[in-house]
Amino acid sequence: MLLDKLIYKIENNTQILPLLANINCGIDKNALTRTHFNAIAKIINKKVSLEVIKNPDLIETFLIIGKQHLEMQLLKLRLNTVTGFINYLKNLGDYRIYNWISGKTLQSYWQGGSAKYIKINVLLVFLEIPFKDWKNWLLEKPNLTNIPEINNQKSSLTIVKRYFLGNYFLYYPKTDDSKNYIKTPFIIEENNRGEVVVQSISEGHRYVGEVTGIRDGCLYINCQNIDFEEVEQYVFNVGLETKPEVLFGVSNTVSVKNRLAVALKNVLVKQKSAEANFNAIAEIEIGANQILTPGSEEAIIINYLKNAGNAIIVTQACCNLGDMG
Repeated sequence: MLLDKLIYKIENNTQILPLLANINCGIDKNALTRTHFNAIAKIINKKVSLEVIKNPDLIETFLIIGKQHLEMQLLKLRLNTVTGFINYLKNLGDYRIYNWISGKTLQSYWQGGSAKYIKINVLLVFLEIPFKDWKNWLLEKPNLTNIPEINNQKSSLTIVKRYFLGNYFLYYPKTDDSKNYIKTPFIIEENNRGEVVVQSISEGHRYVGEVTGIRDGCLYINCQNIDFEEVEQYVFNVGLETKPEVLFGVSNTVSVKNRLAVALKNVLVKQKSAEANFNAIAEIEIGANQILTPGSEEAIIINYLKNAGNAIIVTQACCNLGDMG
């Protein structure tokens, strides 16, 4: 059941109190009918939608809507991304309201019914309870199972820690005109300060970096070359996936040959086994015409990169506008 302090805070909310006064029920929850709870739900849902528009992390990390339910909503509304769903909420106007929680559900909670953590999170968003304090507001018995870990880290990083840590092989095309490919270890792990960090080796250079989070279904990673003055950014498509095996994305860096900005298609393949010395595995260069074992990971990924097209986007040095005529 809900904490009494949560019920009290909702009943005494500045938006709810006038409604209770207008229906002459005060805060006597036994006098409230389904109609009253429907009216309360309308106020809550409108406020929650405004909060979601300001902070899409609330749905990207499945804090106030389940993964399967979000997928169903995207399918029903013919939307492809969380951004599309946010735009849908923006366009609802004053009279159409998305139903984050129903009056029926609210009434059951006020009558002592069991509460799901996602619905409680909806109420916490409505009340503007700071995220760091959510765990103290969840249930009378906070040691119940199926309550996600809530901490002070950015909420999307909680999802990264839960589903995306591990050993990967990173594949990408070389930029030296050889048409060859690189396969190298790529490790995403949590350090002792709670940060999600990355380490890898690329063409002999060591890279370290940090995962900055998930935004609109994309995983963002910033890396620093510690052997050379270079910064590299990665963006990988993850969508709503929670058990990724192959991630597709791009990286922005500078070309080896002429030191100009370049974008590369990247493929990350998560490894099923947690090898202790994975970071000691040497990177390998795979020739464009090298014969690979059919059906192997290397053969599948290299064949994809060969046929995907636009695997490398090159740029020019700056110039005057007239030089482009």
